Amino acid sequence: MKQELRSKATKDSILRAAVECFQKKGYYTADIDDICKKANLTKGAFYYHFTNKQNLILELLGQWANKVVEKIDIADIESKNIREIISSIPEKFRPVFEEANKQLPIFLNLYIKAISDPDLKKIFIKSYKEILHFFTEIIKKGISNGSIKKINAEDASKILFSLAIGWLMQGLIDPEGDDWVALAKKSILMVLK
Repeated sequence: MKQELRSKATKDSILRAAVECFQKKGYYTADIDDICKKANLTKGAFYYHFTNKQNLILELLGQWANKVVEKIDIADIESKNIREIISSIPEKFRPVFEEANKQLPIFLNLYIKAISDPDLKKIFIKSYKEILHFFTEIIKKGISNGSIKKINAEDASKILFSLAIGWLMQGLIDPEGDDWVALAKKSILMVLK
């Protein structure tokens, strides 16, 4: 048990160091040596937990996505108005986005870089498809129980994902601007009404 705790602590240390290095130097400039130095760990410790830097960024994305998904109560999906559940997501996500505020610019920058980097693009496509699938299934349940009008669930998921990226960009560019939670709720209701 102690070994598991040490291993988790080491992995968490690497992830925290990676976020700091990516913020300071950017994803491409920061290398594994920088991350290990910041975490005060050896490369062996890094490679024990991650096969490469892309595997590490996939882990960061996965952790962030899991935090987002954890905010959605699956029991609610089975028993309530799906449109209301989806429109309440921005408020539930506010703490996740505030906590991940330092990581968001990294992820958005990596999304842009993924356009020209085939390996990075594969990572983001996988994450993107998992998110779309998750929300497509939720929307389909809403359609089947009558709480969402009959729409193409996949298209609606893509639209909501695109809106979410826009809200994130807006929040990063103009953090004192419009209340992104209110704007997000309004947008969701427009798409799913």
